[in-house]
Amino acid sequence: MRRLAVALAAAALLVIVWLASPAASAAPFVPRAVDFEQALDLGRGGGAGGAAVARSAGRPAGTYVSPVIRAPKRFDLIGLRWRSPIHADARIRVRDPGGRWSRWTAMGDQHGGGHGSEPVWAGGADAYQLRLRRVPRGLRAHFVNTTGTATAAERAKTRLRQAAQSVAVARAGPAIVPRAEWGADQCPPRSAPSYGEVQTGFVHHTVSANGAGPEQSAAMVLAICRYHRNANGWRDVGYNFLVDRYGRIFEGRAGGIDQPVVGAQAAGYNSVSTGIANIGTFTNAAQSPEAIHATAELLAWKLSLHGAPVAGQVTVTSGGGASNRYAAGTPVTFERISGHRDANATECPGGLLYSQLGEIRAQAAVLAPQFGGPRSTGLTLQAGDRTLDFPQAAQLSGRLTAPDGVALGGTAVSLQMAGSSGFFTTRRATTNPDGTWSAALPTSYSRTLRAVARRSDGSLVTSKQLRIGVAPRISVRSAKHIGARRAFTVSGSMRPRRGRLTMEVQRKGRDGKLRTVARVRVKVRSGRYAARLRLRRVGLHVIRVVSPADARNSFGSSRMRYVRVAPRRRPR
Repeated sequence: MRRLAVALAAAALLVIVWLASPAASAAPFVPRAVDFEQALDLGRGGGAGGAAVARSAGRPAGTYVSPVIRAPKRFDLIGLRWRSPIHADARIRVRDPGGRWSRWTAMGDQHGGGHGSEPVWAGGADAYQLRLRRVPRGLRAHFVNTTGTATAAERAKTRLRQAAQSVAVARAGPAIVPRAEWGADQCPPRSAPSYGEVQTGFVHHTVSANGAGPEQSAAMVLAICRYHRNANGWRDVGYNFLVDRYGRIFEGRAGGIDQPVVGAQAAGYNSVSTGIANIGTFTNAAQSPEAIHATAELLAWKLSLHGAPVAGQVTVTSGGGASNRYAAGTPVTFERISGHRDANATECPGGLLYSQLGEIRAQAAVLAPQFGGPRSTGLTLQAGDRTLDFPQAAQLSGRLTAPDGVALGGTAVSLQMAGSSGFFTTRRATTNPDGTWSAALPTSYSRTLRAVARRSDGSLVTSKQLRIGVAPRISVRSAKHIGARRAFTVSGSMRPRRGRLTMEVQRKGRDGKLRTVARVRVKVRSGRYAARLRLRRVGLHVIRVVSPADARNSFGSSRMRYVRVAPRRRPR
């Protein structure tokens, strides 16, 4: 009997050692995150568990409150998904395992669409209740648990591992908590990062509860990442950085904190900005002084790092999008530090945090000089000709220097073009001993270019942007002599190809001046066009085919084609 007891004790010890071993390393212990969902049939009279949906007494007409819905497991974050693109105006309250209910929290519609809500932090809740203006079809709740408390077994493991390794919570400061320390290995990016530039910073809030303690912040970041990736279907967490109310800064989207990583923080402007989310809801509550200072310090560092001032305004071009306040192609002027609502149709970052942006800007302006910004990038970019005639290549050149002005030779320079999802490298060059470099860059369309290099100390340096225009090549052919009122064909080609051209016809008057007599829209098929014309009046005419400027090409024009119209001969 005694031997059996010893064997059981040894087995139990081995189990304990096995459970605690992941926490025994030097790395901080991060519980295993889990996602799960629950279908909700509220619109058909039966809620989760079969309880009926009832209209709440004292609520506005058309407002419905669900019964108490018990979740399949304990959850730290919850968001709603639905099929129909409607505005549900969802609100939620959650119950902790001790039976205490939170206040009602507005969930808000998902940025950029009407098929779901923003996620709300619940902090280990086991049940919830919904209040909806409209009940969407196909309603589902998506949960994330990142604190290791989803099931009884998980709770036991987590307590044991936390006892084996106690991780101190860092005090607020300029340090950035890297992805590895909040468990990003449980939220790996779906694809490699895209890179753009940082001309402005957008401030957000995460629509999470404000009462969470500092020990929950890392779990909240992981939960938001899992929701963005697994429920929204995004590549990674949307924000570049997240700041908790205690002033701690967390690395967000993967790709490098010193890099211009394209996030998902402001539809239509992600490739020209960085996004900083404040963890919490700030519609009716102000952000803490610690978080305001951390946000200001982060923006002062980040904007200065990329050669942008923290004060003043910047004009960028809207990329469009369903939630964008401005149509694609519209020049939009933002403060260098702006709120999400300035760019997109949303209340984010909440009324009170939005009112604190002035304080963030003021603190950032004081802090920026210690980060050296704004400063010269040390990398120049220029073009021999900024308006090219297709298929002419752009002749680019520049110079790279160290911060002290010393030329840097033998360093790789990447030439990048702006695309729909940020800048991408299309050519490379190497600097000469005097720091100069040059390269030819063929391009069929107008492009925004920049040069990027990494100095020997590891710092990334980016040139100012350069816009290169490309005028299309248009040819024109026709008869030189025709009879009045007689139809004839004007044809030609265009490269690169476009859908339509405009044919302008002018007639030379007795005073020698040319006056427009016709403008004809012409379709281009497979790079060629043809049109039938009939000129009524006798005299010298000039035909020219033009292509107006747009986002892809500069203004293009064919050479002038002279056509003399003679009196029509009468049959004898």
